[in-house]
Amino acid sequence: MRNLNRIKQDLKIKLSSFRYYHSLAVAKKSKELAKHYHYDLKKAYLAGLVHDIAKEFTKEEIRKWIEIGNLSKKLLNKDFEPIVHADIGSVYLKEKYHLDSDICEAVKYHTIGNINMDVLTKIIFIADKIARKNLSKELQEVNEFAYRDLDSAIIKYLIYEKNKLESQGKQLHKESMRIISNFNLDLK
Repeated sequence: MRNLNRIKQDLKIKLSSFRYYHSLAVAKKSKELAKHYHYDLKKAYLAGLVHDIAKEFTKEEIRKWIEIGNLSKKLLNKDFEPIVHADIGSVYLKEKYHLDSDICEAVKYHTIGNINMDVLTKIIFIADKIARKNLSKELQEVNEFAYRDLDSAIIKYLIYEKNKLESQGKQLHKESMRIISNFNLDLK
């Protein structure tokens, strides 16, 4: 973790104070979940810390990192604004800090998930949703599920998010929908 102090300094520069403290909270929650699931605490902390590193990139920076990462130009569409930072962050972390592929993968899928998520990706996905003050009733339930079973917590969250978006006339990302349809879990 020789890069940790450097990364924290970079995050302080790149992120607003709100986003920086959110990143610290997600890192802490990721470490707690990693401990619960007997996963590498340092790796989980680092992935949680950097998950939003590209969240406040300018449009120019986004274009630059799409080019560098040879990512789809579709990510420039307005529909992808809330989630493009995940793909960009993954590329940025690999190029700038040479972080392990599993950390970059966790960052890439922390917004919408992925049908083939490993334990680290599941931890970061859930930690990002529940490492907050004043959780809603639904997110409190997701938090409780997170310490019982990560898959159940993810499904619980995605169903909550799907219902919330539908009430606003929007749809859940198709990859997130694939996750829901591929798990048959009893969420009681």
